[in-house]
Order: sequence, then structure tokens, then C-alpha cells
Amino acid sequence: MNWAEIEARKLIENNPEKEKYVIASGVSPSGFIHIGNFREIVTPYFIGKELERLGKEVRYILSFDDFDRFRKVPKKINSEYEKYIGKPYSSIPSPYNKNKTYAQEMEDIFLEELKRMNIIPEVIYQTNEYKSGRYDHDIELSLRKRKIIFDILSRYKTQTFTKEDRDNYYPISLYCNSCGKDSTTIINYDDDTGNISYICECGYQQTQHCNEYKNIKLQWKIDWPMRWKQEKVDLESGGRDHSEENGSFAVAKDIVKEIFEYHAPWYVPYDFIGIKGANGKMASSTGNVLTLTNLLEVYDKNIILWFYAKNKPSHQFNIALDDDVLRYYSEYDRFVKSYFNGTLDDKNSSILKLTDVQEDYLKFPDFSMIANFLPMVNYDANILNVLLHQEKEDIDDIHFKSRLLRATYWLQKYGNSKICLLSEFNDGYYSTLSDLEKSWLNETIAIIENGYDDLKDLQSKLYAVVKKYTIDEQELKQLQKRYFQVIYNMLLGQNRGPKLYLLLSTIDIDRLKLYLICPQSPDMNDYAYIKNN
Repeated sequence: MNWAEIEARKLIENNPEKEKYVIASGVSPSGFIHIGNFREIVTPYFIGKELERLGKEVRYILSFDDFDRFRKVPKKINSEYEKYIGKPYSSIPSPYNKNKTYAQEMEDIFLEELKRMNIIPEVIYQTNEYKSGRYDHDIELSLRKRKIIFDILSRYKTQTFTKEDRDNYYPISLYCNSCGKDSTTIINYDDDTGNISYICECGYQQTQHCNEYKNIKLQWKIDWPMRWKQEKVDLESGGRDHSEENGSFAVAKDIVKEIFEYHAPWYVPYDFIGIKGANGKMASSTGNVLTLTNLLEVYDKNIILWFYAKNKPSHQFNIALDDDVLRYYSEYDRFVKSYFNGTLDDKNSSILKLTDVQEDYLKFPDFSMIANFLPMVNYDANILNVLLHQEKEDIDDIHFKSRLLRATYWLQKYGNSKICLLSEFNDGYYSTLSDLEKSWLNETIAIIENGYDDLKDLQSKLYAVVKKYTIDEQELKQLQKRYFQVIYNMLLGQNRGPKLYLLLSTIDIDRLKLYLICPQSPDMNDYAYIKNN
């Protein structure tokens, strides 16, 4: 049983009579929405999938907090945007598209990314909700109960507050009707008439009934519980910073009970996600972000979902873009193969189901093989395609091109240990070999020169090079391992490499002689000619 099913069962246990559950998530379009924010989405999404498997209906909502104030210009946005600080994200222009607002730009990019992940939530835009008047009653209620709210908030703070602090507290942000910013000071709220008066730093003043304003937003710790009541939320997740003992969730839990007379949803906290090799928490404002688009340029969508599915929300983990990419592809592919042949254990099977993997995934060629051989064939896709089809017959062009694109991108941007043939004969290593080991090089050349029926035949002949020296199975394994090490070192300068029979099949015989026959050897009297031509 995976963690999402455990949470789904707890939720049902907590609300056994319900047939339809509302699960919610929310993000602020403050900048490019990153893979840390995606955990906010995918955590309830996975739980929702398990609820449906258990026979329940699910309404999955995603709220965009686009009525929040623009606080800081993200690193990659023009510094001129400082003039918009204090305005809602939904009322400032996009830096990339004159026909969109800043909020629309970031939201549309993220929704397109979710679509590529096959996640289609019901979207709620908070600017629309506030401006429609849907929350007017809750805003007025919060203003009337502002002192009770102040007392609740004070429970979670260590500093001492005065009566004046309590009297001057208002649980709202009010955007100026003139300059559009939240640089306003509320002068008075009349409990009898409902009128609210404010003055802005720009000099503008106004007084009218609170429900006539369409530019009031509840502060976060009041807004969040208010929406629980409005949407009848049954489950929501939240980041570690919101989930601490005196964090936003603890406060909101009291607010929703004492102010809105509702109850907090089942809550699942999640930890941060890092980028392997990077320091600090991801944040749009610092530019230290990795988006789903960035991730999809390297990983298949199923593997991305697998990262989140296999790690409990409370566990922090890092996404790797270094050589661990090869390891993750190999591990996931191995699980998929075991899953569809019925040999994968129950827990990993339940995790794999969350990734929406289908049986045609088995048609993907080996990512590591593509990444290893691309540099060797000078990124010639046609040569590589022929090579892969010799190794695996059921590869189709769509699956091949998909992995080819990702492997090419990864190699060119992130791959640190590209496997390449040495630039010259490895004389230093050759001098350490025994006469027997040197003879293996000649035998390898002979195998290639004499030809082979197919790759399986080549593989058999290579394994047979050392078979004549022993009948002991363990000793044979050691000899074969040593033989492979010798060839890899002569070709690549390292103990390991891609499948040897595939590697040798990509190298022209004359070029192979440059690597396996010593230039001073009598067998290499035409070495100079080959090298120069």
C-alpha cells in the first residue's frame, strides 16, 4: 500500500458517509511555478486517484491566488517591474505577452505543463471570486469579528500587543481605487453601517460600504480557512513552512472554527524539493527554480510522477539532472518491465500505478544506451536507430524520437560523463598488460575482421574469447570481467562502458585497430596510413 492510499483510507475513515470528496490545492502565480509547487498539486492528486480506486467521487480544485500582491520582482524579470509592487498579479501586464496579465502568463504556462502531465484540475481564479462578490459576506463577517481574529492570531505570537494594536487591526488588504496598490491605511470601519474608510500613500481617500469595494482581499490566514468553508474542502496539503506547530495551518484551523463555524480539512504536510547540486530553497524571486518544462526536457512524464509517488510527502528529496539521470531511467524501466510481467512487489506496483504508466511504455529504447552511444555516432540518429533496432525489435519511431530528444538535450546541457573514444592509442595502459591480455586484443580484432551473423552472434564470440582458459564457472566470470575491462580501457580509458558488442559494432575495423594494436607492433605496419587517412 502506498502513502496516498493510506491517506485516502484515513480520509474515508474520518468522513465515512461521504460519497464525493473535495480535494484542494493552491499556488500563487508570483513567477514561474516550479517543481516544488508541483508537490502542492500532485500530493492531493495522488490521494484523489486512490479515493477513486476505492469507489469514491472526487472534485479536485486548483486555486490560483492571483489576487495576492506583487511583492518582489523575480530575478529573470525586468527590474522596471518594481513600479508594480503592491498591485495584484492579475492587474499588472505580462512581461512576455501584451495581451495577457502577469497572472495569466504564469497560470497558462503552468496549466499547459499540468496538461502534459495528464493532470486536469478544476481551476478557480481568486481574482474572479473576490470581484464577483462571492466572498462579500465573509469579508464583512471578518471585519465585524476582527478583534476576535486578532486574539486568535495573538495566541501564536510571542510578542506583547497593546489595546491600540487590537483596535487598529483589520484582517484585510485593500487595493487603492486610484493607484491600484495596497499601500492603504484603513482609518475606520463602522460596525453599524458597514462603511470602511481608507487613505492611500498616493493621497487618494475613500469611504463606502465594504461590499461595494471589489478590491478587498482577506489576509492569508483568514482567506485560507474562508475558502475551506466556501468550497467544502475535505483534504488539502501544505508546505513545511505552513505546517509547523505555530504555522498558518494551526492558525487557520482556529479561524475556520471560531469565525466561520466550519472545520479544517484533512491535512497532509509536504517537505521541500531540491535540485541536486544546488543550495537553498527553490523560489521564483531568486531565480533558483526548476519548472516542469525543464524536467520534461530530460525525463518522461511517468518518471517525474514516480519521483513524487515513491517519496512520502513528509520526506524531502532532490531531483537530479547529473549522471543520476541514467540510474533513474534504468531503475524505473526495470520496475515497469517487472510490473507488466507480474513480478513486481505489491508496494512498488501500487506506486507505479500512480504514474499512469501504460504497457506501450515497454516500447521505449534504453535511455542509457542512447545517451552512451549518441556521442560515439556523432549524434547521427539514423545510425543509432539501426543499432537500437538490432538490440530491441519492438521500438517504434515515436518512442525512439521521444527518448532521443531527451537524451540529446541532457547530454548537451547536463551530461558530465559523456562516454567517448580516446583520441589516441592508450600506450600507458597497454604497457601494464600481460602477454595473455595483449593476445585478447588481437583476438577481438580477428572476431570483427572475420565478421559475425548478428549482434547476438558477436556477443557470443566476445564472451568465448576467454572460455578456453578455464572450465570453472567462477574463474570464468572473473576472466570475462577482466577481458571487458581491458577492452574498455583501450577504447574509453575506463573500466566500464556500454554493452561491449554494441560498442564494437559502431567502430570501423580500421579505426578499431588504432585502439587495439600497438603502433610499434609488426601487425600494425599500416598504422601510419590509417592514422593519416
